[in-house]
Amino acid sequence: MLRIFALLTLVLSMGMPAFAEPPTKENWWQTMDKYTGKWQTKSKGFREPTMEFQNVWVEPRKLQRYHSNSIGNAPRSNMTGFVRWSDENKRIEWNEVVESEDFGREMATGYCINSTEHTVTWIVTVYGEEGFIRQFTMVDVFNESGLHRHITLLRGEHLSRETTSWIPAE
Repeated sequence: MLRIFALLTLVLSMGMPAFAEPPTKENWWQTMDKYTGKWQTKSKGFREPTMEFQNVWVEPRKLQRYHSNSIGNAPRSNMTGFVRWSDENKRIEWNEVVESEDFGREMATGYCINSTEHTVTWIVTVYGEEGFIRQFTMVDVFNESGLHRHITLLRGEHLSRETTSWIPAE
């Protein structure tokens, strides 16, 4: 119940329209098209971009592959992942593996709970080699300068570094 209340509070506080709804099998790729291309990400505590990120369609409207690597003075980190439509769960799902000098190897899974023209909301769960680490909502708000990300911890350990915005690199 607490998770539902936290998610509802987040959605209402961001002023999301009441017509936000989960993507369907027929239109999910439109949500994911927002993420294609090359990006540089910024994180709290860093003046310069900390990561380069690229997302491409491996098979159009069926499978995306993405990867990132640290840049600038950010700690070393490399990540790769895949996004697809899950017929079984009827939602967009992704899986990724991150290898970093700060946190070692972590695996994250996520799924989309709703999408509008300018926002996409995800539930993300992160695991380490010892098991569960954290779960949080991630709301991406797209605008003319890229996207801004808002994270709300649902349970587990707090994030020590949060990506706050993505800037198109091309």
